[in-house]
Amino acid sequence: MSSVSQIRIRARLAKPPEYVLVKFPRYEREFFLGYANFILGLILSPDIRELLSNLVASEGIRSDRSIDLRVMIFPAKQLRRQPSRILYGSYSHSLAQISLYPLRISKDRIRREGTAMFATHLNHLSIAQRKLIGEISTAAISTLIHEVLHVKFQQRSLARYVEEGMVQRLEKTYMKQWADKVDGVLRSQFSSVIENVLWEKSSRTVKHKLTRLRSREYASRND
Repeated sequence: MSSVSQIRIRARLAKPPEYVLVKFPRYEREFFLGYANFILGLILSPDIRELLSNLVASEGIRSDRSIDLRVMIFPAKQLRRQPSRILYGSYSHSLAQISLYPLRISKDRIRREGTAMFATHLNHLSIAQRKLIGEISTAAISTLIHEVLHVKFQQRSLARYVEEGMVQRLEKTYMKQWADKVDGVLRSQFSSVIENVLWEKSSRTVKHKLTRLRSREYASRND
């Protein structure tokens, strides 16, 4: 559970239904479960909770309900009307619920990097694996910031494109401010050192992808 000054956020792993589980082979299930547990540990770390609390206080974000933060196990489905766009996160005002989805990672890359990657000491990871850890972490934290900022605008009657533009600008600002702290959290989680060049490179790559591909469940905020 993560508690911040104006809102309370309870983070948990989502439990996928059986019909979803059977769609994935064992190695993918193990990989994405490790992925989700890694992200849950990251966002529940004291440093990230402190950063989130500071963001909430600075932006004056309030909610009269506890926010249910779900770390989803598997990637979101492709959107029917926009199959080239990918959903990384969503906020439902009616449910007071934030959902964080993992990146879509190819089967070949999952096989290549291995299902035990998240339980391996950083010194034993390959450069490719460290890069993937950086991409995963940056995407999750960036999406978390994005969706929490949407809570701020939940009671405002803004045009969708106006709200999204404001949220994206604030997201970029906070990601710049959080970069060093997030890097420190990763160092601590792996009890080793992550090369700054790997983090910065993966951070730029994922930020570009998120800006270009992220799609939002706007209807859920206006129901």
